[in-house]
Amino acid sequence: MAAINHPLGGIGRPLGVPVRGLRINWGLIAALAFLLFAALLPVLQNSFVTSQGFDIQASQRQQARLRAEISLLEADVARLTSQARIERRAQEIGMVRASDPIYVTVQEPGPAPAKLPAEYLPAPEPKPAPAEPWWKSLLSWRPW
Repeated sequence: MAAINHPLGGIGRPLGVPVRGLRINWGLIAALAFLLFAALLPVLQNSFVTSQGFDIQASQRQQARLRAEISLLEADVARLTSQARIERRAQEIGMVRASDPIYVTVQEPGPAPAKLPAEYLPAPEPKPAPAEPWWKSLLSWRPW
C-alpha cells in the first residue's frame, strides 16, 4: 500500500516537509539590476565619449578646410588688388594716366555695414562724453 500512495517511494522529498510556493525576492532582483547597470555604465560612457570624439575630429577637419579656403581667397584678393597688376592690366586695355585729375567729394555716408576691410575705413569719430547730471554739480560744492 505504501507504493500506491507514494509512487516514487517518497524519495523525492522528505516526509513531513510541505512544498512551499516559489516567492520572488525583489531585493535580489534589484541588486542584480543595479550590478548590471553599474557594469554597463562605463561601456555607455565610453561609447558616448568616442562618438563625441569623432564629432570633434570632423569639426576640426571642417575648420581646417575652411581656414585653408579663407587663406586661398585672401591670397587671391591680395594678388588681384596689387597696384602693379592693376597698372599692367590698365596698360593692356589701353588706359593711360590722367594728366589733370578731377577729385569728387561725396558727402553721403556709405551703406551700413561697410563692405570694406577695417584698415580702409576712416576712423570712427569719438563720441562726446555724456554731460554730468545736474545733481552731481549740486553735490560737488559740499565738503564731504
